[in-house]
Formats: sequence, structure tokens, C-alpha cells
Amino acid sequence: MQDPDREPIRVNKILGKQASFGPIPANQILPWFAIILLTYLIFDGVLGWGIPKVAVISFWLIVSWWFLTGSDPDSYINRFRKPKGRNWVSGGALYISPLLPRRSRRNLKRGKR
Repeated sequence: MQDPDREPIRVNKILGKQASFGPIPANQILPWFAIILLTYLIFDGVLGWGIPKVAVISFWLIVSWWFLTGSDPDSYINRFRKPKGRNWVSGGALYISPLLPRRSRRNLKRGKR
């Protein structure tokens, strides 16, 4: 007989995982159904655009909804935030208009004003 303090503990592998139906998270099913229903009512029922256009619009709205409310929406939303601090720049190249005279363009490239 083994010591109960040294016996391995069995842990359920599903513990801490999100419920899903295959690749679709369970918390997305109701909003997706609402998106499909509203898209059908508006674009086919009221406007009469037809099922293929309704399918494309529904797919686009579902993908957008999944990006915004999925497992890690902050990784998508944080792309649009400004970085902290004042010393950040968007790029390393200085834009010089081709409409400026040559002398002005050369002076800008050299760092003179």
C-alpha cells in the first residue's frame, strides 16, 4: 500500500478551458445567431438583396465580432493605441515633396533648413 501523501493527484484536463463546439467558442454562438438573423431580416427581408449577399455580410460581421470579443481582444485593440512617452516616431524616413525645388530638397536631405 502506498502512502496517500505521495500518491499522484489526478487533474481533469478540461479544467480551466473554455467551453466550445469544435473550433467555435460557446460564448460566441448566441451573438452569431443574432447577427445572422438581423442581417437576414434587414438585407433580405427589407432590402431584398438575396441570400448570397446576406451570407457575405453575415460572415464579415461575425469575423469582426470574433476579433473584437474573442479570447484575447486586447491584442487587436491595443494596435490602435498610442505608445507611452513622447519620443516615439512612426517611421525613420523623412518625406520630401517632389514638388519642391531641387535646392530645397537637397538642403532637407542634408539636414539644413
